[in-house]
Amino acid sequence: MLLGHLVKDPEKKKTENDYSLTIFHLATNKPIVRKTGEIEKETQFHRIVAWRGLADVCKTHLTKGSLVLVEGELDHRKYESKEGENRTISEVKAERVIFLKIKKNEIEVNPAEDK
Repeated sequence: MLLGHLVKDPEKKKTENDYSLTIFHLATNKPIVRKTGEIEKETQFHRIVAWRGLADVCKTHLTKGSLVLVEGELDHRKYESKEGENRTISEVKAERVIFLKIKKNEIEVNPAEDK
């Protein structure tokens, strides 16, 4: 599970087999405790991939800055770049995305799932 904000608008694509996918990048904050006891935040960035119906919902409702909770599976895959180099990429295959809006003294929750 990851909780964070989108760093840019999501990008929707289609595979060769005509499956929909939406890719978005999430920034999360990881607390780091220093030897002095001071707590700092370290920002980490995650590539999230939503498929099929969840892809459509994410593309429609998410924009840069959106706050979401993503539940999914970490996936590492290899591919060949356009230059012919072998590369590895890590990404989260989203199974559930919960859209969050924080207003004064109120949290609005709207879940979406890959079915």
